[in-house]
Amino acid sequence: MSTAEIGQVVPNHAPSRADLAQPAALPRSVVSWWGDVWRRFRRQRLSLVAAAVLIILALLAVLAPVISPYDPTQQFRREGLSPLGEPLAPNSRFWLGTDGLGRDLLSRLLWGGRISLTIGISATAIVMTTALLIGGTAGFAGSKTDFLLMRLVDLMISVPQFFVMLLLVVVLQPGVWVVVLVVSLFGWPYPARVFRSQILSLKESDFVLAARALGVPERRIFVRHVLPHLLPLVTVYSALSMPGVIFAEASLSFLGLGVPPPTPSWGSMIQDGMQYYRAAPWLVLYPGLAITLAVVSFNLVASGLREAMDPAQRGR
Repeated sequence: MSTAEIGQVVPNHAPSRADLAQPAALPRSVVSWWGDVWRRFRRQRLSLVAAAVLIILALLAVLAPVISPYDPTQQFRREGLSPLGEPLAPNSRFWLGTDGLGRDLLSRLLWGGRISLTIGISATAIVMTTALLIGGTAGFAGSKTDFLLMRLVDLMISVPQFFVMLLLVVVLQPGVWVVVLVVSLFGWPYPARVFRSQILSLKESDFVLAARALGVPERRIFVRHVLPHLLPLVTVYSALSMPGVIFAEASLSFLGLGVPPPTPSWGSMIQDGMQYYRAAPWLVLYPGLAITLAVVSFNLVASGLREAMDPAQRGR
C-alpha cells in the first residue's frame, strides 16, 4: 500500500455529529445491601406507616417526663373524682379522664408506655443474644456440644412456661427487672433452633471453607464471617418477639404480678380499671388500644422486613 493510499484510509467507526452531541453514559451507582433493603421496605406502605407509629410511640415514651401534664402517681382527690368518688370522664383539664384514685390517665398512659416498651426492648435484646449464643454455638460446634445444647432447648420448650413465670415472679418479688428476667428466660428456645439451622448451612459455605484453609481460627470465623450473615434473621425475629414480650408483661401486670404500684404500665392500668369497666370504660379502653397499636405495628414491621430482606427479592 502506497503512502497516498494510506492517507486516503477513513476509519470505519468515525464518530458522527449526533454521537458527539450525546453525553457520556454515567456509571451506575452501587447500592449497598441495607440501601436495597430500605428501598424495598419503603414500597410497602402499611409497614412504613407501622414503623412511623412505632417511632412516635418511642418518642412519646422517651419524652414522657417532659410532655406529661402531671406526675403519674399524683392523686387529685377533689378535682379528679366525681362527687360520688368515681373517675372523671375526659375533659378540658384531664384529656383522657382520671382513674379510680383521681390520677391523670394521659400521664399514666405516657409513663406506662415508657415502662412497657423498656421491658419489651430489654427482654427482646436478652432473648436474641441468648438465642444467638446458644443456637450459634450448637450449630457451629456440632458434635456433643450441639447435642447437649439442643436437649437444653427441648427441655425449656417442654416446661409449662406461664406457670413457671408466675412462680418465679412470686418468689423473686414483682418488679420491672424481675419481669424482664422472667420473660426473657423462656423466649430464646425457638429462635435458637432457627439460628442453629441457619448456621448449619452457613458453615459449609465456600467462604467459610476458604477461611479454614487459610488457617483462620474457628472463633474468628464464627464472629467475623458467620454471625454477620445472621443479622437479617435476627432483625426480623426481634421485631416478631416484641409483641409476645409486651403481651407477657401485660398478662403478668393484669394478674397483679408485674410492675408493682404505683408505677404504671399498660397491663397494670387495665388491671386497675377493671373494677370500673362499666362506669368508666375509658380506663380499660385507652391502655388496651395502646397495647393493640404497638403489637400490630411490630407485626407489620416484622412482615415488611421479612419481605425486604428476602434474598429472592434482591434487585426487584
